[in-house]
Amino acid sequence: MPGRLIAFILILLAIVSFIGFNIENSSDIRIWFGEKGVLSDVPIFVSFFVMYLIGVISVVPFMVKWRMKKASKDRLTQKSEKTGDDEGAAGSKKKKTRILGSKKKDEEPSEED
Repeated sequence: MPGRLIAFILILLAIVSFIGFNIENSSDIRIWFGEKGVLSDVPIFVSFFVMYLIGVISVVPFMVKWRMKKASKDRLTQKSEKTGDDEGAAGSKKKKTRILGSKKKDEEPSEED
């Protein structure tokens, strides 16, 4: 927990310092051809923030699709467990999953005197 907090503070400091160093820097952004499609004197950090936001928004549909796929697999698994089907809903054998952080238990070494 403290490591995450320290990392968050460091990232926040980096972002604030980036904004501070580039507060006076600005550029023209051309959205469309011609004079009407130009935004004049836009600060650099604002344009980077908008690009970051567009990237985050573009990932949302993929995350929703992934969650829906995961939820449907969970429903199929629960349905197969309720019916007592050994092979699962998809007709394949259950895969052994390993929980992160758990160690594979091997035979315990015997103590020899």
